[in-house]
Amino acid sequence: MKKSILIVLIGILIATLFLTVSCSKEKAVPVLKVGTNAEYPPFEFKKGNEFKGIDMDLDKLIAQKLGMKLEMIDMDFDSLIPSLGAKKIDMASAAITITDARKKVIDFSHAYYSVDQALVAKKDSKIKINFEKDLAKFTVGVQNGTTGQIYLDKNLVKKGIMPKSNLKKYPTNIEAITDMLNGNVDLVILDSSAGDGYAALKPIKTVYTIKTGEHYGLALQKNSPLKAKIDSALKEILNSDEWNKIIQTYIK
Repeated sequence: MKKSILIVLIGILIATLFLTVSCSKEKAVPVLKVGTNAEYPPFEFKKGNEFKGIDMDLDKLIAQKLGMKLEMIDMDFDSLIPSLGAKKIDMASAAITITDARKKVIDFSHAYYSVDQALVAKKDSKIKINFEKDLAKFTVGVQNGTTGQIYLDKNLVKKGIMPKSNLKKYPTNIEAITDMLNGNVDLVILDSSAGDGYAALKPIKTVYTIKTGEHYGLALQKNSPLKAKIDSALKEILNSDEWNKIIQTYIK
């Protein structure tokens, strides 16, 4: 009887140790917390509860190469950089343009995509833009905190070419586009890649492109210890067939 009880106790002890070791191993896998603004097709959007898009697939590959578990956190675009500063996330991945102003407070990975700024209108709109100054005649919607907003503020509003009231800021691009479709603004400015993405979903078209030659980068905490590893992983990915497949999947 005593021997049987001893055998049972040893079995329980071994099982407990196995579970403890297994849990320890699981907990030992580091987590890569990535913030995004999942309303920017084809780079980031949601299909049900699943994150989709160029950036989302890129993040998955980077996490794999770093041996980390990926955790995506959806938030407002203008909360991404403050969240990096507060160390709430390790990386922000949301079609973020590399700028000197942003580099003062955060670090960036190598550039991985280039875009310009596009002005979109309703598909049946008769609006024609020949020069940037023509935009002053119209009300333009823009997502707050984006380079589109910064560009028009700097080059039109602050120079007195466009009335300040003609530039309407929104928390998200989809709100700006919806307001335009409802007739409350004439145009929306956004990255050219996103303009193409939304045109596949909404009755809109690009009526003018501003050649800004912007470059997207993955945003990181200042002096992030992950920067070198992420740059190395990104370089491998950009030179691989996997990257070509991602682009072909989302950009037709």
